[in-house]
Amino acid sequence: MKYKYYYIIISTIILVCTGCKDANKIQLESIIDEFDYLKNSSIIEDQKLQDLKAKFENLSYSTTHDIQISALYYLSEISTMENKFKEAYDFINQAYKINHADSIYKKLKNLNNLLNPELDTLKKEHQKNDVEFKNIFEVGRNEIKKLYINKNYSDAINQTYILISMIKSLKKESKIKIELSQLYQDLSIFYSQQDKLDKAKEYIDMAILLNPTSENIEIQKLINKK
Repeated sequence: MKYKYYYIIISTIILVCTGCKDANKIQLESIIDEFDYLKNSSIIEDQKLQDLKAKFENLSYSTTHDIQISALYYLSEISTMENKFKEAYDFINQAYKINHADSIYKKLKNLNNLLNPELDTLKKEHQKNDVEFKNIFEVGRNEIKKLYINKNYSDAINQTYILISMIKSLKKESKIKIELSQLYQDLSIFYSQQDKLDKAKEYIDMAILLNPTSENIEIQKLINKK
C-alpha cells in the first residue's frame, strides 16, 4: 500500500508538471490565433493589439525556448505593425541569440535595412557607379586598341589622354591606380612605336610607380635597350 501511495504522488506530480507545460503551449497557440485574426481584420483595434502584446511579453520570459522564441518573434511583428522598428529589431535580435533559424535571420536583416536605409542606398549607388566606371574604361580601351592595331598611333595617344581625363573626373586617382597604370603603359607603347623614347620612358616609369607589374617592368627593359 505504501508503494501504491508513492506511485500516486509521483504520477500526480508528473501530470501537474506536464499540464503546466501544455497550458503554456495552449496559451501561446491561442494568442497567436488571436493575433492572426486581428492582423487580417480590416480595422486593427489598438487596445486589442496592446493586450496581445502584453500577453506575448509575459510568455517571452518563459524558460521553454520554443515558447520564448515564438513570443519574441510575435512581439517583433507587433512592433513592426506599430512602426516601432528599433523595438521590433531588439525583440527579433533576442530571438536570434537563442535560435539562428532562417525565418528569424531574414526578419532581423529586413529590420536592419529599415533602420539603415541610407547605408543600403549608398552601397547600391557605389555598386552602380563601379559598373558604369568599368564599362567606360573597357569600352574606351577597346576603341584605343583598334586604333593601335591599325597603326594609327597619334589618334590612339589622343584617345588615351581623353580616357585618362575622363576616368580622373569620375574617381579619385588613389582609387584608380591600376587603370591609370594600364593607360600609362599603353601610352609608353604608342610613343615607342613612334620612336619617341623619352616619352615612352616617362610613361612606363609612371606606370611602374602606380602598379609595378612584371609586364610593366619587362616593357621598361625593352624600351631602355632601344
